[in-house]
Amino acid sequence: MKIKRFTGSDMRQAIRKVRDALGPDAVILSNRTVDEGVEVVAAIDYDESLLDTVPGAKPKKPAFQQTEKEINRDAIWDDVRYARNIPAPAKAPAAAAKQEIPAAAANIKLSDDPNFQQMQSELKSLRGLLVNQLSGMAWENETKYHPLRARLLQRLIALGLSPQLARDITERVDEQDDFDHNWRMALGLLAHRLPVHDDIILNQQKVIIAVVGPTGVGKTTTVAKLAARYLLRHGKRRIGLITTDNYRVAAHEQLRAYARIMGAPMRVATDVDSLQDALAAFHDKDLVLIDTAGMSQRDMRLNEQFSLLKEAGHNIKVYLTLAANSQRGVLADVVRAFRVVPLAGCILTKVDETTSLGGGLSVAAEQNLPVAYISDGQQVPEDLHPARAHSLVSRAVAIMQDVGVGAKDDPISTMIGGMAAHAHG
Repeated sequence: MKIKRFTGSDMRQAIRKVRDALGPDAVILSNRTVDEGVEVVAAIDYDESLLDTVPGAKPKKPAFQQTEKEINRDAIWDDVRYARNIPAPAKAPAAAAKQEIPAAAANIKLSDDPNFQQMQSELKSLRGLLVNQLSGMAWENETKYHPLRARLLQRLIALGLSPQLARDITERVDEQDDFDHNWRMALGLLAHRLPVHDDIILNQQKVIIAVVGPTGVGKTTTVAKLAARYLLRHGKRRIGLITTDNYRVAAHEQLRAYARIMGAPMRVATDVDSLQDALAAFHDKDLVLIDTAGMSQRDMRLNEQFSLLKEAGHNIKVYLTLAANSQRGVLADVVRAFRVVPLAGCILTKVDETTSLGGGLSVAAEQNLPVAYISDGQQVPEDLHPARAHSLVSRAVAIMQDVGVGAKDDPISTMIGGMAAHAHG
């Protein structure tokens, strides 16, 4: 048996010296704190049977022998104590140390350590650099081996589609055909992916519709357009209007003015009881439209609006109003927030103000949210149109051409890199 003594600034360094000198089969006989740091006594070619003098008895591990798990635990604890400037505990028996160390370590959160936070930040930076490099290489390979598909992918992203939806569509085209043919095929695939409700609200009878959405997306004007179109098609005294917007000053005055012009009755509901009373009063109406308060998707009061609609006790169909001039990420966030209540579909507004309709189409396709109507102006009821898939795609292409967005203006490698980062996040 060969016994040797090692010292190091901490347990980890001492164990490393033991491995380098005696190999992985070395046995730790003892360790203690000294002025230089930590002292470890280790042995090689150690015979455990020498400690057991009883014939036929099973060899026992000596009390001073540490397992590799215990050594690693001690080394980690020494590093944590050094990083947080915690004084070393007084020398105590092994049994007491086993009880005290886990209790003290439990009070230390590794995530609070500044060194750990710095390491996390550096790893995120390295990951971002790696993703950018790989995305650039992937795009170079795409343009080299599949030039037509790469050009088509650029055009679809310039249309405003999400990188993932654009990728799904381009993978289904035939690269043997010319670009114009594939472009028309891609637009056809996009129209096929787009769910729509063709004039469903105005063709129904005995239905209650609630229009919800964030602030400033045109809910009240949309309700007025729907009401006016329904009256023109089915006649007067067939519709009732309700508003639950009691948050803004004189919020219901706009809808009241529309109701007065159309000769339609209107009621204000501030709670569940008043909403139930208003619905009961309109029991003979073929269409009841409910205009709700506009709230941000992160507003804590949003759940109050949802509860109001859920507890009304009627089969209320909820349509989400989305402003087409909002960013695609914002639209997706709004849909996720308002999906707390079952959504029958959506209405795209402010189409005349957007520079890219592809974002709204992407959200509708990826979230499987049918588009019922589009609104492209303030005139009531002229600027409200039933949603048809091919018409929406043609409108998106026309908007892209009007604003002069081309494939050369699109940072395709950055977008594909963002898609890859999201996929691995």
